[in-house]
Parts: sequence; C-alpha cells; structure tokens
Amino acid sequence: MTDFNASYDRETTEAARHWIARLASGDISEQEMAAYKQWVTDKKHHEVFQHELKLWRSLNLIADNLAPSTAISIQVARMKQRRRRVVVASVSAIAACVAFLLVVPDITMRLRADDWTTNHIEEVVLSDGSHVVLDADSAIAVHYEHGARTVALLRGRAWFDVRHDAERPFRVEAAGSVAEDIGTAFEIDRRLTDESVETSVQSGSVRVSSRDNGSSVILTAGQRAVWRGDHVSRGADIAPDSVASWRDGQLMLTSVSVRAAVQTIARYRDGRTFIIGNIDDLPPVTALVDARRPDDALAALASGTSIGIYRLPGGIVIVRRKN
Repeated sequence: MTDFNASYDRETTEAARHWIARLASGDISEQEMAAYKQWVTDKKHHEVFQHELKLWRSLNLIADNLAPSTAISIQVARMKQRRRRVVVASVSAIAACVAFLLVVPDITMRLRADDWTTNHIEEVVLSDGSHVVLDADSAIAVHYEHGARTVALLRGRAWFDVRHDAERPFRVEAAGSVAEDIGTAFEIDRRLTDESVETSVQSGSVRVSSRDNGSSVILTAGQRAVWRGDHVSRGADIAPDSVASWRDGQLMLTSVSVRAAVQTIARYRDGRTFIIGNIDDLPPVTALVDARRPDDALAALASGTSIGIYRLPGGIVIVRRKN
C-alpha cells in the first residue's frame, strides 16, 4: 500500500472519518453504502480511508462492528489475526502508562489524607462523634488538638454533621476557604474546575470566611456561600433538604453542561474518564443519575446527546463529540 501523504486535504480526511463512523454504526442505508463505494474507488480517498481506519482500530473504536457484507469488513477480517495482538499489547501498554501517571498525584494526596474515597460514597465517624459523608473522589485530613478541631477537605465534597462543642471549635478548611460550625449540618464542595469552594447549610448556622483577607458571612439553613479568589460571596438559596442529596446515591443534574454531567458521573466510575475535543456548545442537560451505575448513566447521557463513549483497557473511557 502507498504510504500516507500528510498533505492530503482536511476535507478528504473528514470524509474518511465520516464513512468509518457510518460503517461502524451498523445502520448504514443502501443509498449511503452506494455513495461510500463510489467515494472509495478514488485512489486518494482509498488511501486516506485506510490510514484513518488504522487510527480508529488502534483505539479499539471499530473492532468487529463493521457490517460483514461490506468490502472493508473483509479487509478488517484479514488484518484482524495479524494485528490483534500488536494492537491489544500497544493499547494496553499505553493505558498502563497513563494510569501510572494519573496515580502519582493520588499517592501524594493519600499521604496527606486520613480518609479518602475513590469511586464510592462513604461515611466516617470522627473521634468526637461528628459524622462526615465523603462523596466519591474525595479526601479529608483530620487535625484534632486541645481546644481546636480542624478538618482539611483536600479534594471533592463532603457533608458534615458536627457534634457541637463551644470549647473546641470545629473548622473545615478547603483551599483558602474556612467554614466554622456554630452547631450545624452542612456541605462543602471543593471544585477543581474553577478553583472555588461552595458551602451549603442544611441546619443550624455556619460562618464562612476567607483565610487571607478575613471577609466572612454567616449562613443559616438553606443558604449558600462561594469562596473564589480569596473572596466570599452569598449564593442563591436552596431547599435545606436538597443539601448533599448525593448521599443516597441519586444525583439530580439540573440544566448543567454536558461536560459537567460527564465529569460528575465520572467520579463514580471504576476507571478514568477523559473528554476529548470541544463539547461545551452542546445544549445543557437535566437528568436523574444513579451513582451506583455510572456506566449506565454515561450510556444514557450519550443516547440523548451528541457524544460518543469509547472504552479502552484498564477501565479508561474516552468521551468525544460524535462526527
């Protein structure tokens, strides 16, 4: 076969990717099949198509999904035996390397943490009887001393039901935000996407302050505050019973971006999830998600939006816009 010429125009490359996607879908029409056969008779088109097919196969995106009656399916079948071992070994090695690089930050965080979660929700009872519920992919470090109780939220979000003790104030630190209990149950969400920290009160009251500039607000049930850039501001009020509603494994996503929905569901997966390409202009979604079945939730999200879900060895999932 002729070597691939990188100078081929983008239109031809995009057309080749389109035909690969249509053949892989399994529902290509007779009219489309005729158009494909006509298109691929061009020598240049055939060469670009073969090149793009190799790329797709290397990510395990085509495999055996091409209809067996097509000419390209016969070619794939012939190549399958020779290349399967090489492809599987290569992709597995890449997945292992990626997984290792991603685990390094986790190891550093866990050396600091006293309690952490991966893809599950967990309740922790602290030594003073206070209760903490950690969401998936969350971590805390506990520093109890005489006259003071401090918990650092290192990552993720957590709900606190504090055993009040006037002689030993209870504080939660997250980034530059400090929340001090005044006898309450509350949630703190440390958002890595925009480096903000949100505090929501379910009952009682909480003082939220900025560690650097000292500004603060006092919140009561149903009230929220957001720390961002060393400043604390009030957020919109919410129903107290909706605070930390994720604790029962049911997540209500209301008019959120597709990217935010994918990132939320990904917290509960046993494996890494990557978003490739731009999906930020897709319409917002509203959905009730069962955190106990995250892969089903991703599949349901994909069926209702213009994204595709592609699975790699090691539990890795790639999310990208459909062609």
